[in-house]
Amino acid sequence: MKWYRDAPDYQREVTALTTYTPALGSDAPKLIDSDGALQMVLISEVAGEAASLSESAWDPLVHYRAGALIRTLHESAPPVISDQFARQCAARFEEAASRLEHVVDSALLSEARVVIARAMDIHQVSLVPTHRDNHPGNWMVDSGGHVRLIDFGMSEYDPWIVDAFALEHDYWRIDPSLKVAFLSGYDREMSLDDESLLRAHHAVIALQTMAKVHLSAASKSDKVRARDMFDRLVGSTLF
Repeated sequence: MKWYRDAPDYQREVTALTTYTPALGSDAPKLIDSDGALQMVLISEVAGEAASLSESAWDPLVHYRAGALIRTLHESAPPVISDQFARQCAARFEEAASRLEHVVDSALLSEARVVIARAMDIHQVSLVPTHRDNHPGNWMVDSGGHVRLIDFGMSEYDPWIVDAFALEHDYWRIDPSLKVAFLSGYDREMSLDDESLLRAHHAVIALQTMAKVHLSAASKSDKVRARDMFDRLVGSTLF
């Protein structure tokens, strides 16, 4: 049983479990019941433990299998062609930037805006049902190495490449073979447009995270992580 504090998270989970994850079969939890008033879902148990709790997080075969799973999720509903993704990124970026005017140097913010501007040159983007929190913490691996996907509270239509963000930031830059494995499982290479869209998503997440830790009683580790995410955005280490 899972309870959600925020209604949008609850609704995204229910939508994913009723519309998208059935395509994954037993490789994702099944929705047993839900209560909108309480914002609770009752779901089936998923075998295994989170890959992040063991060396499975660094196993290329696990990344390969996760890539195949994510591809299945992305193909669980028809794609939608949109010209709004970059505009939405720009709006979210500026909203977060407005809260950081006296925290982040204006020259660095201007540099980050260049990332958004590049994505604006991509006029139409294919959006698919994405997980949006895709990383080994949400991959359940059983004793036989079988991988299953959990936690769909952030799921919504986005470019496929957003499901590479957490992996790129936390895993692939340390071990590039994991990137090769995941993309092999997904059966797709990253194009230049994909990289531009991923960097635009990175820009939004970096600014939103910086704003969140600045305006709240965040831990030192959270602040360091937020700064690292922003530094990678305006540096040259993402790709």
